[in-house]
Amino acid sequence: MRLRTDCNGLESLPLKLMIVVVVASLSIIPASEALDNLRNKDFANRLELQLDSIISAAQLLAIGGPGGARTIELDFTNDGKIGFERMVIGGEVGGSNMSSIVLRFTNGAVMIKTCSDPPVWMKAKDGNGLVIESPRSELRMSAEIDGRAPYILVEDV
Repeated sequence: MRLRTDCNGLESLPLKLMIVVVVASLSIIPASEALDNLRNKDFANRLELQLDSIISAAQLLAIGGPGGARTIELDFTNDGKIGFERMVIGGEVGGSNMSSIVLRFTNGAVMIKTCSDPPVWMKAKDGNGLVIESPRSELRMSAEIDGRAPYILVEDV
């Protein structure tokens, strides 16, 4: 886009500027979608790390035996289109999710992590899974024993 010194250059300048504006506006949508995808990938990676820390803490507590406790801060906030809906940790004895963490997203997707090596029974005080619906929470985990069955008590403090 070279400017001329005579009056003929003024006639083509508005057309050139309009072309630049149209091309720039067409590139905004793909750029914003790419940024949103990047935010969602970062969000999924952060969630996976936090779920792995819960699983690791449960396994360490189970190996250590009754009396041990850990506190974990959870942050499931996101600026992208996908958001945190709720998380269920553990479940009733013999249930399919007694050793699992089930995380639900606002778009209907689900992420599941299982405590399998060693398998650890996690439950809330009522004997069912702990339901967390706040994107920010503090999780307290303690190793307990119920008769002969050891378990990890999870509480939202």
